Amino acid sequence: MNLINYARRTVFLSLVLLFFIGCGGPKIVIVKGNLQKKGQPLVANSTTIVTLQFIPKDGGNTFSGKIKRDDGSYEANLPPGVYNVIFIMHDTSLKLPIPKPVTLRSNLDIQTNQTLDLEIDS
Repeated sequence: MNLINYARRTVFLSLVLLFFIGCGGPKIVIVKGNLQKKGQPLVANSTTIVTLQFIPKDGGNTFSGKIKRDDGSYEANLPPGVYNVIFIMHDTSLKLPIPKPVTLRSNLDIQTNQTLDLEIDS
């Protein structure tokens, strides 16, 4: 009887282990590049808030890019999909209202890791 219980437990634990090994998280891709204005790196001072967001076209969670203020480079980790990319830059020292987001790209299809420089027009 003990041998049968031991065998059942071993099989059960093996199946549970296989289940968890096979349950990796969703695939994540890395998008990185530079924010540029007139072809030059976008540099922000310490009083400026810079936001870069990747908004899934079909809804769901929004993903933010991590931006380096000193050279305008960014990196975002997100699942593959089609995104609208928006940008907000606000100098808090000017005491002005927060500007509306600027759409940098619409329907951007991101399926693999890639480098993507984004031009800021305004």
